[in-house]
Amino acid sequence: MEDSSRRSRWLTRLAISLVVVIASLAGGAFLLSRTDGPVFIFAGGPFRSGELVDFSAIDWNSLDALHELELEIVGAESSRTLWFSVTEGVPYVACDLDCVGGRLTRWPQQIERDNRVVIRIDGKRVDGQLIHVPHETAEYEKARAGRELKYSGTGGGRAAAETAAHGAVVEVGEALTGRSKRAEPGDRMYRVDPRAGA
Repeated sequence: MEDSSRRSRWLTRLAISLVVVIASLAGGAFLLSRTDGPVFIFAGGPFRSGELVDFSAIDWNSLDALHELELEIVGAESSRTLWFSVTEGVPYVACDLDCVGGRLTRWPQQIERDNRVVIRIDGKRVDGQLIHVPHETAEYEKARAGRELKYSGTGGGRAAAETAAHGAVVEVGEALTGRSKRAEPGDRMYRVDPRAGA
């Protein structure tokens, strides 16, 4: 009888703990979806702040000194922080993990449905669209080389630490998903273009 009562109290506490954890996660997700952009590594809501400027008014070459930009995916009404690089004055973003055809849903799958984006960088917002750059094209090779040069970490410091950590995550992801054995890798590179009709 006493064992049954003890077990019942334990199960009740476990159930209450689970409800609290689930409610906290749901509440956190709800609050993040209402934020003005991403919060640290967590996806956020659509942008509300930042001066809206024309795509041609952005000096991408000078902004290449920065590591990150914020990207709002219009169709998904969500935003995230991404590394970016600039090659010949053109900005590129990439998803190095198993983005397409993998086990997890990633932001490139949202871009496949609706490629409209808003970029926020240096206090400015600009309407754009992401254009997939296929593997084995000259543009892909050039943009990938520029990205690797920027984030190689040869200068040490933050870039070196972030690149090492990022590389380890990608390697583990490739091992778990089998991406490295597929003919078409799951990573995706995108060119940021002015939005059509904007």
